Amino acid sequence: MDPLEEQQQELEILQSIYPDELTILTPTRFQINILLDTDTKRKHAVLLDVTYSENYPETVPILNIIEGTAYNEKNEDEEDKDEEEDEEENYDDDDDQTMSKKLLNLIETIKLDREDYAVLLRKIRDEAEDNVGMPSAFSLASSLKDHAETQFIEKFQIREKEILDAREAREREEQKKFTGTKVTPTSFEEWRLKFRQELGIDKRLDERYANVHKGRLTGKQIFEQGLASSEELEDSADGKEVDMNELKKKMEETAI
Repeated sequence: MDPLEEQQQELEILQSIYPDELTILTPTRFQINILLDTDTKRKHAVLLDVTYSENYPETVPILNIIEGTAYNEKNEDEEDKDEEEDEEENYDDDDDQTMSKKLLNLIETIKLDREDYAVLLRKIRDEAEDNVGMPSAFSLASSLKDHAETQFIEKFQIREKEILDAREAREREEQKKFTGTKVTPTSFEEWRLKFRQELGIDKRLDERYANVHKGRLTGKQIFEQGLASSEELEDSADGKEVDMNELKKKMEETAI
């Protein structure tokens, strides 16, 4: 069949499938406005622009994808205002209420941009290559709708994760305020040595031990400071020596 005849037949079929969405610009160029199915109040659409090559369908048509026309209930001024508010959103806000509100309204802020259209165009061109030899406009339009809706959901999920990660990070920081530093035997020993050094505990113990050893403390003082029991002092009075190593050990036990 002659390529021009095949192209004309395909256009007639497309007119019956897309009576309102199809716009024929020239005998060899047309556009299909594709409305996306998204769980949003704001509608979204992509526009598939197709130009038949001379020998189409035996060759790949010239394709382009841009933002389509979506008929929303809001007027343009209201939509522009919403977009300005969306651009001002910061996902690092520390306010839980603000973050929760963003999550609830997030789906309404998602919109395909130029980079998304470029990704979609690469996918559609690859499919057009695979369909060489047969009319493929309807197939490409259907695939574009599926790809665009998937792209929309993936973009929403990425933004949602950003908010959840930011909130989780903030909660971790908040939790640190109520969680002290974990104490281990090693960290406690380091703190103990530093504390004893700052207060001069070891030095004072040595001085006390030296005073006891030199007999500068009376038996009563030794007993009152808990450095020796009454039995040990009685033994000392009977001529038995107090065990100085044991005495020093007791002195250390009374300190940190």
